Amino acid sequence: MNTHLNSKGILQTWRFVVGILLMCLSIYSPGFSSGVSGDDSHITSGEGRPPSAGKNITLEEALNSAIKNNLQLQSTQDQVDAAAGALRQSKLYPNPVLELLAEEVPTDEIGLNQSQNLVGITQPIITAGKRKLGIKLSEQSKEKSEFERDSVTLQVMTGTKKAFYKVVADQEGVTVARQIETIAKGIYESEQMRFKAGEVALPNVLRAEVELSQARNAVSLAEGNLQTSLSELQTVMGIPEDPLAGVTGRLLTTPPEVSFNDLKLAMQLNQPLIKASRKGVEMAESQLTLEKRQAIPDINVSAGYKRLTQENADTVQMGIEIPAPFFNRNQGNIQKGKALSRKAKNENQSVYNDLLLQLKRDVDSYHAERKRVAEFRDNIVPKAENSLQLIETGYKEGELTYIDLLDAQRTWAETKVSYIESLKKINLLLADIEGLAVTKIRE
Repeated sequence: MNTHLNSKGILQTWRFVVGILLMCLSIYSPGFSSGVSGDDSHITSGEGRPPSAGKNITLEEALNSAIKNNLQLQSTQDQVDAAAGALRQSKLYPNPVLELLAEEVPTDEIGLNQSQNLVGITQPIITAGKRKLGIKLSEQSKEKSEFERDSVTLQVMTGTKKAFYKVVADQEGVTVARQIETIAKGIYESEQMRFKAGEVALPNVLRAEVELSQARNAVSLAEGNLQTSLSELQTVMGIPEDPLAGVTGRLLTTPPEVSFNDLKLAMQLNQPLIKASRKGVEMAESQLTLEKRQAIPDINVSAGYKRLTQENADTVQMGIEIPAPFFNRNQGNIQKGKALSRKAKNENQSVYNDLLLQLKRDVDSYHAERKRVAEFRDNIVPKAENSLQLIETGYKEGELTYIDLLDAQRTWAETKVSYIESLKKINLLLADIEGLAVTKIRE
């Protein structure tokens, strides 16, 4: 590039123009070589966060807060308590009916001396095992409510994990963006020095300045993404008004191999949504059996003492009331129970199919992303970092051009950003898979 500066007058003119430009630029301390280490162990949450008045939290703290403050979860617990009350009520036997009756009371004398007086008691007798079926149905309802509560708890935990891992990834994104900014500053400072020495032309300085501005914009964007993720985590935790500085954790960089068949079996055994759906089928069957038994009428047994004052005689009365099911044999409710039983079975199969499809999709995506993470971790990122270091050295020694350095820096930056996005995606997939199979994969 010195061929452009053969004339002393031209060189002075260039230097004058640069001097004017330098007055308008902010000068930063050099940091050309900073931030190009490629060790995966730095994928943590302790770096790259803007200052805040809040505190750093762990995943366990985030989960505890979310479970404690989630209103939907509290509502499902209230439903469990209500089902427990219904179960208690179903175990209570119907109250007897106490009867006090005075007949043939004379109108000319107030009192019971001339009347026929009856004291009796009537007790309903529940037949055909309907009371036992009612208790069973209440027990099943309580169990179903507990499974639904567990399902909501699992959803809250999965959502909290995903929000937490987003923050971890975005914190690392801020760190990488600042590393890119540091490199861009170093290039800019180096180009300024070389321009003053007459080794490069002004367009190189201006191009480096543009790259530095773009790097600063990338830092601002990364910090904005981090604040958005923090706000999402605060909302999931139920503390939207409490500021958080960040989180303390790490993304899993070596995801383990998983087996779809093992996960499917674990889901069938452990998934509370499936358990709740199965319990719904059991409830529908019990309800249908109960409706069929309702066709058998209950019996009212009564006994009493009757005083015949005019005859001066004491009598005892006993009776049994049995409704005759000539017209109402509960036909409509039996038909309804059959339809609801079919509906419950169809819904159970639909719930299982939907969860199985979601698990299959997540596992397939996990396998594909796992290979991508391994390629980034073992090959792409180390090679991009080695290339940047070699080209940086060659550029300092004058063997390589600014364009070579710029291309290497861009390649390294794009590689790091893509690697973080891949880690973020596989950690989110892992949270979903753990929530579906209700099993722990991450150590």
